[in-house]
Amino acid sequence: MKCAVIGLGDFGRAAAIGLARAGAEVIAIDRNMDRLNLVKDEVALAVRMDATHREALEAQGLGKADVFVTAIGQNFEAQVLVVVHARAMGVKRIVARAISEDHRRVLEAVGATEVFNLDDEAARIMVQRLTISHIRNYFELADGFSLVEVEAPPWTAGHALRDLDLRKRFRLNLVAIKRMGSGPDGGQMVKEFKAVPMADDVIQANDVLALAGSVLDLARFVGEDS
Repeated sequence: MKCAVIGLGDFGRAAAIGLARAGAEVIAIDRNMDRLNLVKDEVALAVRMDATHREALEAQGLGKADVFVTAIGQNFEAQVLVVVHARAMGVKRIVARAISEDHRRVLEAVGATEVFNLDDEAARIMVQRLTISHIRNYFELADGFSLVEVEAPPWTAGHALRDLDLRKRFRLNLVAIKRMGSGPDGGQMVKEFKAVPMADDVIQANDVLALAGSVLDLARFVGEDS
């Protein structure tokens, strides 16, 4: 996933680093070199530029980005311009940070697909939503750690828990397994619930896993392909 993060204040910096650590290709953009220096070792590319100019965005190939995250702070006009440019370039997912309800409405009107409030929690939730695509349920356990019900990634099917070694590879604890099947109405229903998974248990297609760990480790697990 290619993500452009525009504006590297507290929110933007948290979003850029979180997305990068979750495996996204992050292009971080700001006009302030000091802010860029804080993230340059974490992201794929850190660029000093004025993102309110569409030509500058296109020169960096950002029309091909999967996600735009705009977090330009107090300069609301610049925030709106970036959203407008991203939409005009055909970016499908445009995430913006708002500091008021009025700002939220304007950003949504000009093309933002998701709008978050101004705080670190919003940045963390945004990263979780962007990177954990097959989430069923989400519960905050403690600062930075969560219990998530997520569809088992396809690559895990047919493998025993002993071989997957989730704790060592991903720093995750498997709490339970919901074995899903077809219900009488054609939808999915829980056919079996394993409250204490054993090392010999084999993951099946359509299983739902209850996992405890950090948001970033959960995202890394879901994004794994082998």
